[in-house]
Amino acid sequence: MLHHKVVAELIGSDLLCAHEFDVSCDTCRMRVLCLPAALDQHHLTSLEAIIEERLTLQAGDYLYHQNQPFTALHAILTGSIKTYTTHEDGWVRITGCHLPGEIFGFSAINGDHYRSTARALEHTLVCALPFADLEDLCRKIPDLQSRLLHLMSQRLVEDHQLAAQFLHKRPARKRLATFLLSLSTRAARRGESTSVLRLPMSRTDIGNYLGITLETVCRELARLEKQGIITLHKRELDILNLPALRAPICDSPG
Repeated sequence: MLHHKVVAELIGSDLLCAHEFDVSCDTCRMRVLCLPAALDQHHLTSLEAIIEERLTLQAGDYLYHQNQPFTALHAILTGSIKTYTTHEDGWVRITGCHLPGEIFGFSAINGDHYRSTARALEHTLVCALPFADLEDLCRKIPDLQSRLLHLMSQRLVEDHQLAAQFLHKRPARKRLATFLLSLSTRAARRGESTSVLRLPMSRTDIGNYLGITLETVCRELARLEKQGIITLHKRELDILNLPALRAPICDSPG
């Protein structure tokens, strides 16, 4: 296992071990969304034993870099993380926005290296799940393996839904509506309000993630607000009419 100090030196970030947080799998409020959801107390103790560390990141801190050797999956306890790839010509594409209760890094399993860079969007607490240990534990605990596969499938479905927006060249308002509905659905999983949300990314990042311009993001948000579907103040978003956000109006040409 890589000690935290070694990881910090490798990725050049001021990550801190979260000793100030009294958090364990047994007490974590995100356990119902994460791997512990499938485990009894005995197996929960086994999972807790392999968690190498819990890390705190400040906004802008790097968790790992693209092409860095793959060592662990990561689960978010609080805060949010964006992942992005940097291409040879310098073009940067945001590939993911990860929220509390979610595990990410699955795409690295096949190639033994991280395919993207992970960076904190705000103050964030993350669990590192060493993959070699997790894989070994899954062989011993079938319920854990089933839970991991379920979470992987959930991530694939959500990524596919976003990719479909590009593939079918959906209008900008449909892409934005899909993103907002995704935030609402994910909040529901956490037991939080489905209508009172906070945008985890800047409008620039949202545009990059959805494949539209900053100006288009601002225009479509303003359109939704004018139609009485949402209200928005900086990053604080209220969905006033969830059915309307899902309605065909969002499918009309932009």
